[in-house]
Amino acid sequence: MVNGIIETEKLSISYWGKPAVKEVTATFLENDITAIIGPSGCGKSTLIRAFNRMNDFIPGVSTGGQVLFHGTSLYRKDLDPVEVRRRIGMVFQKPNPFPKSVFRNVSWGPAINGYKGNLDELVETSLRQAALWDEVKDRLGDSALDLSGGQQQRLCIARALAMEPEVILFDEPCSALDPASTARIEDLMIELKKNYTQIIVTHNMQQAARVSDKTLFIDGGVMVEYGETEQVFTRPSEQRTEDYVTGRFG
Repeated sequence: MVNGIIETEKLSISYWGKPAVKEVTATFLENDITAIIGPSGCGKSTLIRAFNRMNDFIPGVSTGGQVLFHGTSLYRKDLDPVEVRRRIGMVFQKPNPFPKSVFRNVSWGPAINGYKGNLDELVETSLRQAALWDEVKDRLGDSALDLSGGQQQRLCIARALAMEPEVILFDEPCSALDPASTARIEDLMIELKKNYTQIIVTHNMQQAARVSDKTLFIDGGVMVEYGETEQVFTRPSEQRTEDYVTGRFG
């Protein structure tokens, strides 16, 4: 059995007793990009938010089964959820920069967490990793809200990278962006594979096919199929998967 950086074992999540994710068992490998696909309301975002304890903020949520990170339960009582979110970063559907300068957006998290290194260097490195440095290096003092939508989303990626995570979760990161900005984000994901494990929720089948190594198809909270992306899209083992990826439902 291959050990993954994140593993789920019969992971189930309910809202006020109503199941949203049902006994999902899957292994997410280091430095892979895994796409999670499925129709609206099928449990994709609920699943991904279990990986960094974001569901903790939602009233009425209960979690069963296991989520393991390097073989250790992410839901241990003695584990600080803030530390979980530092090591497993997240980029959301809509760009959500702080109403602060570009520099402060990237440096804020490390600064309040007691970063001891050179913040200027960390900000530059993070912006370079997010393919944004050349566009904002002369605008570091400007408000992040003055950036374009695509630039704001890359800034949010830089903000996540500044915390030096091991895993980055993307929840529909391109749904609010134009095609050119989407292409920049996809190129960036492929570049980030060298150093980070990435899990992306997407409705965009072409995007999943372009960027991911593996694809997990979920429907009605149940994992229908999980495998190499090429296999899932061209030789799916389940009829429901074939119907979904070819656009016959969902």
